[in-house]
Amino acid sequence: DDSLKIYKTALVCLMTCAVAFFGCSCSLLEDDSNESSVPVTTSEKSSTSVKTTSKPKPTEPCVYNEPKTDYAYSTLTDDYVKKLYNQISDNIDSEYEPSFYAEGNLSEYQMTQAVEAYKNDHPEVFWLKSYYEYENFDYETGIWLTYTMSGDKLVTAKKEFNTAVDTISQSVPYGTECEREEYIHNYIINNCDYDEEAAENDDVQDNENDAYGALVDGKAVCEGYARAFQLLCNKANIDSVLLSGIADSDNHAWNGVKIGGDWYQIDVTWDDVDDFIYDSHEYFNLTDSLMYEEHTLSPKYSEIDAESFLNLESWCNFYVPKCTAEKYNYHNYCYNYKYPTVSNLDDSDNVSTAIAKAAKNGEEHFVVIVDENVNYDDVYDEVRNGYMYDWLTKANQINSDSPKLNDTCNMLYDEKSNLITFQLEYIN
Repeated sequence: DDSLKIYKTALVCLMTCAVAFFGCSCSLLEDDSNESSVPVTTSEKSSTSVKTTSKPKPTEPCVYNEPKTDYAYSTLTDDYVKKLYNQISDNIDSEYEPSFYAEGNLSEYQMTQAVEAYKNDHPEVFWLKSYYEYENFDYETGIWLTYTMSGDKLVTAKKEFNTAVDTISQSVPYGTECEREEYIHNYIINNCDYDEEAAENDDVQDNENDAYGALVDGKAVCEGYARAFQLLCNKANIDSVLLSGIADSDNHAWNGVKIGGDWYQIDVTWDDVDDFIYDSHEYFNLTDSLMYEEHTLSPKYSEIDAESFLNLESWCNFYVPKCTAEKYNYHNYCYNYKYPTVSNLDDSDNVSTAIAKAAKNGEEHFVVIVDENVNYDDVYDEVRNGYMYDWLTKANQINSDSPKLNDTCNMLYDEKSNLITFQLEYIN
């Protein structure tokens, strides 16, 4: 499929700077500023009095509920399709491509539903392709599944994959669902590159369309990003589903994610932006109306018949949640929960605590929100001339220098959004 870089304008941009966004295109058919950078050094702080207020904690408790991981299966209404789904489950651990007989004289429409529903519910089964072969007999159907790899190569790949997933999952910080979700979002962006070469090819070459490509190879197209996100969210006890459709006139995949009891749309691929000074969150927890400004959802299997299916050029969807909540979109999340609002610099110990937490999570940037009722320039100057040094030093003390932050760094000026951003630097 064609790979196309385009430039996007921000939908809900917290950091109101002019930046470039790229869109991904990948085939789901497997066969076939206003900111200025100011270097800061230590100096004596002055005595300007500005108040600091802490944002309320999310009402969502830090409880790890078991996620629902059979959303696609729950939409199936054809008993023959359900039986085939379960047969795939029974045979999928084979080291070699399995073949078996399914009850009934099944159509391509029925078999595709079963294979794709299983793949959608099980992103950890990275070796299963969408392509299959079949033959109809009198009262049953012979089915031959296909893998991306088999035998000893698959055994080794499973070990590598499981190790990678376990390591990443163990690094996810304990906290609210949104904190876990953001960590996973940022991890994928920081550790996976968009595979331009694979996106330009109509046929799957390696594992670019699955979670193995994103988490082990470190390169994938949109489907690989989306399956990796879904898998890691499930491991972190967060419900997530894979969504598919059209973006920039090409097949595209992204996710639905359930945070705090409400569903949101998220596109990790489109947040993986080159040369962006912040970790991009432009497509983080959007409503349907915002996401569908640039994404077109493919129909659900429940909405089409077998004849219509044969005329489609992209995969269909299974479970499609309604996403209307705004509480945890990135703008609201940052302003209400993630970053401290400063209105009194003499009472700002919570900033050091928040920086220490950000350092533990390996974040590259930290934001302070300046209360709109105080003078932004005064606060910025006070922070630049001493408070930032104090905050970083105290953060290192809180973390016992593990990790250790440099006590000087660059600050980004953004009066329009009342933000001061620190570019955190780590000392090995």
